[in-house]
Amino acid sequence: MRKLYGQFGFINFVPEPSFDFTPNTDQIDLTITADEGKQYFIRRIDFSGNTTTRDKVIRREVLLDEGDMFNTQLWDYSILRLNQLGYFEMLKKDEAADIKTNPNTNTVDITLKVRERGKNSIGLNGGVSGIAGSFVGFNYSTNNFLGLGETLSLQSQLGTRMKDVSLGFTEPYFLDRPLQLGFVVYYRFFDFNQGREASILAGQNLIPLYNQLGFQNLLNYTQNSHGFNVSASYPLRRSFARVGITYGFDISNVKTLTTAAQNYFQYINFSGVAGPNSLDGIRTSTITGSYTYNTVNHPINPTGGKSLFVSAAFAGSFLGGNVNTISPTIDAKYFHVNPLHRTHVFAFHMMTSMITGYDGKYVPPFSRRFMGGEQDIRGFEIWGITPIAFIPSMASVNVLNSDGSTRMQKVVSGGAIVSTPVTMTVPSYQLITPGGDTQLLGNFEYRIPIVGPVTLAPFFDAGVDKILRSNQLTMVSSQVTNLNTQFPQAGFDGLVKIAPGTQKPRASTGLELQVMLPVVNAPFRLYFAYNPSTVREYLQPPIVADRSSFPNAATFNNALATYGQALPFFEKRTMFRFTIGRTF
Repeated sequence: MRKLYGQFGFINFVPEPSFDFTPNTDQIDLTITADEGKQYFIRRIDFSGNTTTRDKVIRREVLLDEGDMFNTQLWDYSILRLNQLGYFEMLKKDEAADIKTNPNTNTVDITLKVRERGKNSIGLNGGVSGIAGSFVGFNYSTNNFLGLGETLSLQSQLGTRMKDVSLGFTEPYFLDRPLQLGFVVYYRFFDFNQGREASILAGQNLIPLYNQLGFQNLLNYTQNSHGFNVSASYPLRRSFARVGITYGFDISNVKTLTTAAQNYFQYINFSGVAGPNSLDGIRTSTITGSYTYNTVNHPINPTGGKSLFVSAAFAGSFLGGNVNTISPTIDAKYFHVNPLHRTHVFAFHMMTSMITGYDGKYVPPFSRRFMGGEQDIRGFEIWGITPIAFIPSMASVNVLNSDGSTRMQKVVSGGAIVSTPVTMTVPSYQLITPGGDTQLLGNFEYRIPIVGPVTLAPFFDAGVDKILRSNQLTMVSSQVTNLNTQFPQAGFDGLVKIAPGTQKPRASTGLELQVMLPVVNAPFRLYFAYNPSTVREYLQPPIVADRSSFPNAATFNNALATYGQALPFFEKRTMFRFTIGRTF
């Protein structure tokens, strides 16, 4: 009743209950006398403590204006909206403002007291590995640029495997209206080396093993892309919901470094762009519609609320690109204080997404889904969770004599006669890490404040990265025909063979120590994870080489040892890592 009366300005409402017992029965009569008091209106709204943030940035989040009837519900919503900004220390409804009544005029004066918190977020990370090489990363963002509530961000990661640089800017109130506009420009470069990537996946150095296969037989390529996206969103009136639209344009180029990589991108049927598949000028033009509902009470350290994000992205030739895909996503979060320990917080997160091609075109390899790392399943390597598959191909193998020695032949090179090994081409299956088309992820944390900025958080992460639409991962029919013409005994069917067991769900649990760093405005995290669900097996490629195609048993066995050998794939059981930021 107090909340109801408070919505209509009766902030001094007092209920007076009285009870009359009916003799010889188990009943009572309850009478509530309502002392409504006066209805109050707002005379002034002032702010204190905002040394950087402009008054208008705060005022536009307050759902009440001078002259309005004082509405306690709208005032509570205003406090929640201000907390969501992340500009100030957490505002508490009962302590955030001085509300002074003026009985003679039926008005109230409100003074909102805020305390600025660090607006800048700075992160620095790096590492050196004998397998993965080295990298250094830097990111900077400010969520209250010049005190106007604008967001400016700069992120970069420069390393042996990957280079990623982006710049973004967001204006939350364009022309002083609640129209949020933003843009991001970026450049990305990825150097894929099959031996190195397999070593990272297996947790051991397999580079010498892969080098034995011959450089041209490895799936080595580089991919660089650059592009931009622009976005706009608008809130639904008097609610925490927002609808938005984003347009993005990306140009990607793939440079193959080996014959196997060239065959892979020619064989895999992903876009049908002039070729059968063009490696240059892969243009992805995407428009994304989204719906957001968010009542989470703080962007970094929430103690309550829920959020829901739903989007659908459409990329197609009708937008000026040459890639056709559809990608829906649903992301939900929920935070709740433990009623038995008011400082402890339950935190839940779930996400699902998928991607598929349409109109005769398929998903590009670099747009498929990968998981693993501190952003989703903490106990696994970054991008380490992916289906493993084998694609039909061909390879070169040395011809051996019956005694196992290398068969040599005389050739003319540079005007001189030299001896070189005799080779033959054989059918084989090439290992690839194609990524999934469907993801499902769940995270749980139980956040326990220890002292000051230190929090302890037991966690459990689980997820799966699968290929549900296997017809979206096929080979170009002309290439299948060419292979079967050259190797009729192989009987290639044009399907990519998924290694059994590599699509199983993964799980990770452990303990995370979080320390809020005021300088970087983000939690420093140190965690230990144990992975109860992993893939630990040898991956056996299909054997399609026929004994009758080889001159002797020694050459046949050599081909099997080179291209039919089972590859170790053993994911780590434990992980110890430090990082800055949050999983969710």
